[in-house]
Amino acid sequence: MRLAIIGGGASAVTLIDALARSTPGEKITVSVFEPRAVPGPGRPYQEDADSALINRPADAMSIRHGDPHDFLSWLRQAGRSGEFPSADCEARFQPRWLFGVYLRRRLAAATAQLAAGAGSVEVHTATVEDVYPAGDRLVTLTSTGAREAHDHVVLCLGTPRPADIYQLTGRPGFVADPYPLPPSLPGGVPVTVLGSNLSAVDIAVALLRRGHTAPVRLVSRNGLLPSVRCRPAAIGPAEAGQLAEAVRATPPASLWRTVRRLLHRRLAAHGAPEEEMALDLAAGEPAAGRLARQLGRTDAANCWRAVLLPLLDPVGELFWQRLPLRTREVFLRRHNTVLATVLNPMPPATAALLLEGLGTGALQVHPGLSAVNPSPGGGFTVTAAGREHRAGVLLNAVRATPYDPAEPAGRLLGRLAARGLARPHPCGGVYVDFTTNRVLGPARGLYALGHPTAGDIYYANAGSLLGISARAERIVARIRRGPATGTTALATSSTPTIGGRLDG
Repeated sequence: MRLAIIGGGASAVTLIDALARSTPGEKITVSVFEPRAVPGPGRPYQEDADSALINRPADAMSIRHGDPHDFLSWLRQAGRSGEFPSADCEARFQPRWLFGVYLRRRLAAATAQLAAGAGSVEVHTATVEDVYPAGDRLVTLTSTGAREAHDHVVLCLGTPRPADIYQLTGRPGFVADPYPLPPSLPGGVPVTVLGSNLSAVDIAVALLRRGHTAPVRLVSRNGLLPSVRCRPAAIGPAEAGQLAEAVRATPPASLWRTVRRLLHRRLAAHGAPEEEMALDLAAGEPAAGRLARQLGRTDAANCWRAVLLPLLDPVGELFWQRLPLRTREVFLRRHNTVLATVLNPMPPATAALLLEGLGTGALQVHPGLSAVNPSPGGGFTVTAAGREHRAGVLLNAVRATPYDPAEPAGRLLGRLAARGLARPHPCGGVYVDFTTNRVLGPARGLYALGHPTAGDIYYANAGSLLGISARAERIVARIRRGPATGTTALATSSTPTIGGRLDG
């Protein structure tokens, strides 16, 4: 059996690891297509500054959903051996580069395990430009012109690069992608970061820890920083079960209202102050005041964010999938930007450093971003809230949900759609079967994992490695049954989940 994995980042590692741990079947040859020289870390976990921290606790960063402490166990073993003397292996939030090492090691171990069972993993330093059916198989065409036929193909395309909404790529001083942060920036030159999300925060923290001497400005439309991560509240089985049953049993048309009502009740039962929730979900509070307020609540058992996340975590995927399509589109348009600050919080240590920078003037946060233009003498003029400021260096951290058709991943998805092998999802990525992650279309051996499934699996869940790992195991279970046999006509009758969503 031949399996192609398009992309060589964290999603691909979870899939290969799941394959290596699965019950051995027939001999399998895995071809990984990854343009970067080092497969495993992907964009987010490349070599970077120690200050660029993972935004999830170490005990939730595993490529094995059945062993959520796998990274933590590996980390502690590395600490005992003294392999990484500069790292604090007991810290709750670890550097991104260290997780990248973990990914590379797990990939090497899974590759060796497959080889011991007469399998193999071949890494091709290339992008896949096209996939097309040929008889019972799917053929990949790479940027080098090579063609390979496979029984199964899995799209592990990773997260899209930041959107260049002001068309500045190629301009001197513009950094189109912040991962990894350039090793050196002119110390006395003002730096502006487009965005105030987690990527923007990573940049600001790295620059502050480097001792950047000129102001660092985070500029976005709403000026909202990610919330500060709280210690999760204890949620009992009965409490979690009530919400899960509502998500499963409530008709889609009334699901949004029902779940919101239940969540409000549970938050009230935990004593969560309504005024705190209102403040967290509204723009306008000064960044320093917001950070100080949230830092004072990181261990509060009645913090609404501490209650919300463990309640939603087990049911988030199913809740999103059962919502009518129009409800999802409205949510992404109206509410997603603000709610993403809660669902994707930052570590308290990161928040404390930002607060210190705001206090000294080394960091500024500006809402009301409306325009960015190249300046005639070099640099850029940034307009926010009706005021202009100059930036010598502009770092792009704008969140991008759609894949750019000019980038390899976007080109490939466009060609799959043109061939009728995939259907673009209005909420991101392509339509997939919720149970199996198979791309809905005529090719029965085509799957997607991670961000390309964001339309059917809300991106905050699609990007969770524990969730990705669970879905990787589902894909492995299907492909271990034997080769896919050809293609089938695209029909919603074979995939009943799609009909309700499109009609809703």
